[in-house]
Amino acid sequence: MARTWRIGEVSERTGLTRRTLRHYDDLGLLVPAARSGGDYRLYDEADLLRLLQIQSLKALGLGLAEIAAALAEPELDASATLRSHLNHLTERIAAEQQLADRLRTLAGAAERSWDDVLAAIALTQRLAHPDPTVRLRAALQAPAGTAELFTALSTEPDPAVQEVLVWALAQQPDGAAAALAHLEDPDPDLRRLMARLLGKLREPDAVPGLMRLLDDPEPRVATSAVRALGQIGHPAAAGPLVAMLDSTTIRPIDLVDAIAGLGSAAVAPLTEALASPSSATRAAAAEALGRLGGGLSTQHRVESSALLEPLLIDPDAEVRLAALLALGELGAAVHPAIELALTDPELEQVARRPLDPHVT
Repeated sequence: MARTWRIGEVSERTGLTRRTLRHYDDLGLLVPAARSGGDYRLYDEADLLRLLQIQSLKALGLGLAEIAAALAEPELDASATLRSHLNHLTERIAAEQQLADRLRTLAGAAERSWDDVLAAIALTQRLAHPDPTVRLRAALQAPAGTAELFTALSTEPDPAVQEVLVWALAQQPDGAAAALAHLEDPDPDLRRLMARLLGKLREPDAVPGLMRLLDDPEPRVATSAVRALGQIGHPAAAGPLVAMLDSTTIRPIDLVDAIAGLGSAAVAPLTEALASPSSATRAAAAEALGRLGGGLSTQHRVESSALLEPLLIDPDAEVRLAALLALGELGAAVHPAIELALTDPELEQVARRPLDPHVT
């Protein structure tokens, strides 16, 4: 069997963030050769060679769209290339106009000293620099205010710089207020980034707004809201998140990860989900219940194990497997149930195999 690498291994060995690799996948620029049973990306040798090509072309100054075109058709049409650069120039003109608007605001701010104005001008210029490395350093090092950082984030195309700007906004005392004010922005990318910011801040006041985003027409926005609610861990999110286990647009792994951060508040809705007519929902609910594991009280672990044991004879093998693994995560008190499951020939080999703690 050909060697494959998990996304975490590729990220660690290349220095590229998992977010960047996922962004390449979303764009269709670097789609991994396969996925594991747990829906994790697996890259093969051909994928790594393509990634090397992408990075080489990026180093030459090509944008991601140009790189995709180059890889799809080595003989690029000159007119298409010129149009691409013209579009880039148009975007730069728009960015310069935004800079001009910002400078007018700064010039009219009586409470600022001229040193403050000059510093803000320098910062704004660095945040609008065409080189993403310069923008990233500005986001990391400069004592930026919320307005400057937010303006930069709203126009930043590079995922790595976006991530740093979100982190920088999270350090601002009014970062949460800015994110809440733009949580329903017409731009889906901005809604997604605001959800990420509120998740990083673990802002309880954001829970109602984030729950509204669960119905966002853009799956990437809804996914960011799911992750943010999991980070905040507010019990009010338990019911809506568990209800989404039936969703066809949000990956079960994202929902399970989020639900795992909600603690005992998720037990009751998960109990209902275990009786769902959908085998996929039953399996995801069982996995989520197991993931709650050590965060539950002894009583909740015992009650949860009792709910999971009947699933060991579920007609669906995936549900039986999820219940078996969940029982294992709930602790030693449920080992008799696991031994009972070993009579299932389909599960015996999996049940006796040690879990790999490095799978991500």
